[in-house]
Amino acid sequence: MAEQGAAQAVAALLSHGVDVDIRDDAGHTPLWYAVHGMDGATVRTLIGAGADVWASQSGSWSPGRLLLTTSLAPLVQGLPGAVKLSPKEVAGQQAADGLIAAFGQGPLWTEGLGVCFVRGLGEDDLIRRLGADLTQCPTAELEHAPFGPADYEESLRYVGVRSVDGDPGGCVITQDGYMPSDNAVMQTVSVGTVACGVYFNPKGGTFGALARDGEVVVSEEIGLSPHASDPDAYWTFRFWQRGDTFPCGAGILAYSCAAAGLRISDGRDAVDRRTPRRWAALPPRLRR
Repeated sequence: MAEQGAAQAVAALLSHGVDVDIRDDAGHTPLWYAVHGMDGATVRTLIGAGADVWASQSGSWSPGRLLLTTSLAPLVQGLPGAVKLSPKEVAGQQAADGLIAAFGQGPLWTEGLGVCFVRGLGEDDLIRRLGADLTQCPTAELEHAPFGPADYEESLRYVGVRSVDGDPGGCVITQDGYMPSDNAVMQTVSVGTVACGVYFNPKGGTFGALARDGEVVVSEEIGLSPHASDPDAYWTFRFWQRGDTFPCGAGILAYSCAAAGLRISDGRDAVDRRTPRRWAALPPRLRR
């Protein structure tokens, strides 16, 4: 109820003597869930009723510390017993929020989208690694895609490639399909560097893989819990946040970009599968 933003119902229960800090089987309080829902009215109601703001409920995270990373921070700043964010946590959160904003700048259809972020490679180098013929990879235009709009199987033979600026720069591989996050592709492009792929499966779930120096080291569904391969990312990239959610999978794309070690400002354009800079044909060895 608290996570759903039912402030009046929460107030009614409290008026009937319900413990404001009652915990569920996972050890979480109503305030914890209200923070996840990002409902200011419910958060105010619970704090006003004396809810414990600073008790840790998952690792070092308390409702108050989570609020300090959000626009609702003024509700808890200055409250007694404050457990502040460290400078490292603040810097990490600011970097993550910058990437989230970069990927949430405009509408982007992510269903069925496959993306791979590759650190430090230019377009020509990446295309060579994929085994494509550079002379057959001219600058792409939407109306000149090398496959028909209704030919899904044929479209899986091609990926879009776009270089991205930054420090360091790199490339983004895109497709209306799963191949950018396929193990064989990621092993090929990650030799001597890092690559992170993600696939927004239209049947459900968002799956990612991380490759270093030609080896896939992580493969998992992204953002499920703080107990995954990168527990800090669950908090930093706001996978915990249910209210005020970000558009177009921006948090997942930002996390994948950061995992590859890229810092880009034009995230939305970089992952638009319709408008890569170049198309590259995958050789048979990289196709399923």
